[in-house]
Amino acid sequence: MKRFALTISMLAGLVACATPPDKIAGVPNAGPCTQADRERLAIVTNQQNKAVTGDALGVFLIGVPVSSMSGGDHETEIAILKGRCGAPKT
Repeated sequence: MKRFALTISMLAGLVACATPPDKIAGVPNAGPCTQADRERLAIVTNQQNKAVTGDALGVFLIGVPVSSMSGGDHETEIAILKGRCGAPKT
């Protein structure tokens, strides 16, 4: 029974992890893409990559997606900015 509970809790922890920026689809919206939007998209994409790494490490070490729980997940903002400007150029 303990093994089953541990398996379920690990799966729940993995589901709550931050989504990698390249897996986030853009949400179409009517706003124009500005230079500030492109700069903000680059910044939050970098922060999202760090959140993904932090979540993976947190789940591995303590079983908790630390970055997502502490507000490090920027999935919604990335989806809006991608819908407005497209994927960031790397």
